[in-house]
Amino acid sequence: MTPAQALRAIRGYAAANRIEFSTHAKRRMEERGVTPRHVQYALENAPVCIWQPGARTWKVAGRDLHGDILTVVLVVDDGVVVVTVF
Repeated sequence: MTPAQALRAIRGYAAANRIEFSTHAKRRMEERGVTPRHVQYALENAPVCIWQPGARTWKVAGRDLHGDILTVVLVVDDGVVVVTVF
């Protein structure tokens, strides 16, 4: 999958609210005061994503509902599985 294809898929899955969160991601979100809606918004509006071949994940940066940059590491698999957030 190319980055452009991945970004289209990620935006589409986010818009359809097809997002799952790993236990680790939930912990990091709680620590950082990030809600699922912030993640969803950032993914729906992300301008770019980067493939991380070593981890086999996508790194996506976008603005959350407050306009702050939110970085989301995820896997695309018939939806989005969020691995971590920072």
